[in-house]
Amino acid sequence: MLFSSYAILRPMRDALGLEGGKDELKWLFLATFIVCIFASVLLMWLSGKIKRRFYADCVFIFFGLNLLVFYILMQSFEPHTQHFIWLSRVFYVWISVFNLFAFSSAWSLLADVFSKEASNRLFGIITAGASLGSIAGASSVGFLVAHLGVANLVFLSIALLFCGILLKNLILRELKTFETQERLSRFDKVIGSKNPFVGFKLIIASKYLLALCGFILLLTSVSTFLYMEQARIVRELFPTREARIAAFANIDLIVQLSALFIQIFLTAKIARFFGITSLLSTLGFVIALGFVVLAFTHPAFLPLVVVMSMRRVGEYALVKPGREMLFVPLDADSKYKVKNFLDTVVYRGGDALSAQLESVLANIGILCVLLVGAGISFVWGLLGVFLGRGYEKGK
Repeated sequence: MLFSSYAILRPMRDALGLEGGKDELKWLFLATFIVCIFASVLLMWLSGKIKRRFYADCVFIFFGLNLLVFYILMQSFEPHTQHFIWLSRVFYVWISVFNLFAFSSAWSLLADVFSKEASNRLFGIITAGASLGSIAGASSVGFLVAHLGVANLVFLSIALLFCGILLKNLILRELKTFETQERLSRFDKVIGSKNPFVGFKLIIASKYLLALCGFILLLTSVSTFLYMEQARIVRELFPTREARIAAFANIDLIVQLSALFIQIFLTAKIARFFGITSLLSTLGFVIALGFVVLAFTHPAFLPLVVVMSMRRVGEYALVKPGREMLFVPLDADSKYKVKNFLDTVVYRGGDALSAQLESVLANIGILCVLLVGAGISFVWGLLGVFLGRGYEKGK
């Protein structure tokens, strides 16, 4: 339900992000980073005030109410007016924040629910649920945007988000069938320390968490380099907002179908036979080669779509479940406060910094962008090796 809700919004976000012109995205990334800093501190404070079982509910309800405001505003403004362009900018930033905080909160809960052994066995199939939701959302966007209009898609997303809240509470209720009352009682407590800044201290004091911080920064840098190049080409090939939404949705659909197959049939087997290190490191080395291929084929659209899809499929099917497993053995503060900070501020900080870097490199030449991207991706793979070995040693 959560990923269906977001899959409906993502193509809208990507298309609306192009409303303000070709140089808009790097500033939208910077604005998202700034908003994430304030939102992260607020949620770290919230996590020390409320019980664990209600934390995700508060996050989802807050964003659902925000979506309702956007639905009303989109009905009020005429497209292509200055008011609508500013609304598009705010919507782009908000969806980028919603994406990170909603999913980080959901995965924090799952890391709390499942043991280390269970996470190795089940997180692959759980991420398949995310892909199923994304497939349902992405496959319906092209049809829905033509018959319902852009604003009504937001209302549908709200309904799916609240379905997710109901299912989250069902997960906790069903825990009673295989957990002791002692373990269940932890959900009736606040999340670790009441100090909202304890997460920063934990990161600085741990080589493991610092390496994870670097891993996320490099992951987002690779994603941003490819995303900016995709945006340039889509802007040229698809002149209308509706056509861009449909194009982004079709790419999402291909990605999610591919990721679903790997998550159901391969992720758990790879984790069991090759270890978490393979989940975290393989994609970095593969995409490094992909950047080199793009350097020789630029500006062809098909190779870019292939590499972009490989990056996203690999992230959803391999890196994402592997990265969430890293948090399972950690304490409550690390699962909620540190994870929240890494998944939001660090993630969007990587977006903002790499968007500015990509803009500077693009002024030198696209070949420079692609070769630097290859180097970043290779180092990303090396960090995945380090983190995987740390996890297997029980760090």
